Amino acid sequence: MLVAHRGFKKLTGENRMIDFRNALKVCKAVEFDIRMTKDNKIIIFHDHHFKRIGHTDQTVKNLTYNEIKNIDFFKKNTEYLPSLFIEDFIKELADQYEMINVEIKPDWTTETEFDLYLQAFNLLRSSTKAEIIISSFSLRTLKYIANLDKTKFKKGYLFEQINEIDFELIKKFDYLHPYVGVLKQVTNIEKIKKINMLMNVWTFKNNRDVKILKLIYGNLINAYISDIEDLNINL
Repeated sequence: MLVAHRGFKKLTGENRMIDFRNALKVCKAVEFDIRMTKDNKIIIFHDHHFKRIGHTDQTVKNLTYNEIKNIDFFKKNTEYLPSLFIEDFIKELADQYEMINVEIKPDWTTETEFDLYLQAFNLLRSSTKAEIIISSFSLRTLKYIANLDKTKFKKGYLFEQINEIDFELIKKFDYLHPYVGVLKQVTNIEKIKKINMLMNVWTFKNNRDVKILKLIYGNLINAYISDIEDLNINL
């Protein structure tokens, strides 16, 4: 399965509604990031601050959504304003996808915020027949994900280095979500194979990596999370 990473991340934009709509022309699977604003709005946004997209040194958790809307960059470039997970994506596009991978970005999330995430996930579940995968890098958040209702959600264990894996915790997960580079390291190959879990691999940027990893891992690769629309997953 080909998965549109942030709606096929480009220099011109990522994680926007226009990116998700365009991605549907290529595949029916998408991956994106969510964060919580100061006033508990869930936005689709990768970074914890607005330096890269927004051109201001302010963080998501310290601003209300209305304050984000009033950042000068977003007032002048409204197409880059972070989308709302519930009001935009769930209501407008969720039912058009067959697989939706929601990554909860690492933050010191409170129990109240976890409850709000769960409410949103349940709304997503009621809005689409898609496979819903919830993932994160944060160990605290992974422990939260591990307890989600398995009849509603699949669980993805995100990691960038093999020493980040909690080998007891992954037993509660449906998928590994490893970084392409860690899978290519010769010293990791047998360790990954021994875990013997289906993998949704990030982030593919060329067809060469598809060919290499298919030869090594074969059917252990479930999905190819990609920045490029023309990734050939049938090599």
